[in-house]
Amino acid sequence: MARKSIELGQRYQQADNPRAQWEVEHVYADGHGVPHARLRSLRCRVDARTFSCAVILDARHFVPLAY
Repeated sequence: MARKSIELGQRYQQADNPRAQWEVEHVYADGHGVPHARLRSLRCRVDARTFSCAVILDARHFVPLAY
């Protein structure tokens, strides 16, 4: 089975709010080796949030956008 990964430029929308759309701008591992990604809002470019990659890949939280 192929392992899913987060890459720069990928876009997601929040599962509970389709208007909230995000683009991956930075991917890194924290001090414990847990992968995280910083997402930048496509609607308000000053809004950036960091999530663990596991949360982003969880369909209960984010859905990938086709672009």
